[in-house]
Amino acid sequence: MPFDQSLVPWIIAALLLVVLIVVAVVLRARAKRALTAAKAAADEQARAAREQHVALAAAHDDALAQAAADHARERDTLGAERQAALTEAKQARDLVAAGLKWEATSRDDIAETCRQLGVDAVLLTNVVFVPVATSASSRFVAQVDHVLLSETGVMVIENKGWNGIVFDGLTPSSVFPAFAGLFDESTMTPPFALQVVKDSPTVLTVRTHLGRDAPASQVRRQAQRLSDRVQAETGVRLWFDTCVFYSHRDATVFATERDATDGGAATAIVSHRSQLAGVVRELTSRPTKKLSRARVDDLARLFASYGADVLRFGAHAHELREAPEPREAPVASTPQVAVASVPEAADAPPQEAADVQLPDPTE
Repeated sequence: MPFDQSLVPWIIAALLLVVLIVVAVVLRARAKRALTAAKAAADEQARAAREQHVALAAAHDDALAQAAADHARERDTLGAERQAALTEAKQARDLVAAGLKWEATSRDDIAETCRQLGVDAVLLTNVVFVPVATSASSRFVAQVDHVLLSETGVMVIENKGWNGIVFDGLTPSSVFPAFAGLFDESTMTPPFALQVVKDSPTVLTVRTHLGRDAPASQVRRQAQRLSDRVQAETGVRLWFDTCVFYSHRDATVFATERDATDGGAATAIVSHRSQLAGVVRELTSRPTKKLSRARVDDLARLFASYGADVLRFGAHAHELREAPEPREAPVASTPQVAVASVPEAADAPPQEAADVQLPDPTE
């Protein structure tokens, strides 16, 4: 049967229609897949954004919590330091207020000695300061009874207003053999001091001060502390001579003239004005000057800033220049040798007063 040529256009049209339908289906499938992929990508981005937001929020909360904790610690630390400073200041004020009362007799004796000898010197009484080597848990205020400044030397003088009979560096039996059976002298290895006080018509009290508690050891320790304080303030190490002065009018003192049991320079032990005059004369008449007149004046200003009472003699008997800040006060231009003497805190009435211990701010 012959092929009908009139059907060709219709066949071609049908084939084109089929092709168009196939292309449409393919394109639609591709579009659907692309839409699905785009939605998945958007969902992933949204999920990542949510996770990032959560992470940032958590980091922000952590930062706030850390900042709050740091602030609380800083506040507590500042509060503890403030309380320690207030306590320290009160202790210092109490020592300044009470100290001069107990050092009045010795101050007057030293001042009269300086006047009679006509020396050029400055006497500072009741020097109160915080030692350099203190920690937050064991802060204390130290007090030095007297500092005598001169161009030829500087001396720390520890006053002991002890009454009764005092043995310093000498055992009782070495002075009075009959005392051999009254005291246990086995522990009396220098430095030491022994005081016998009549508390009533029938009672004698014996007080022993051994090793670090001995006056000679105390004055050397306090001089070392004061030297460290001066070096911290000025950058210069200052050498101090040391002296223990038994000033009570009713005391009978038997003592060695010098105590050098801790090594280094010896500490003078005096109980009479004539002995005191000898020590002051020796200090102020040395042939070599260690400090200039201006340096002595600078040191006097520094110690006066610690609340000390100031008396001036000879060439130094003038009003001190306006005191600068303690840390700016110049001292000797040439370093002195390290301190030879060292004491503990001032005497308390009528016994010695140990360093004033301040509370631990962390407790």
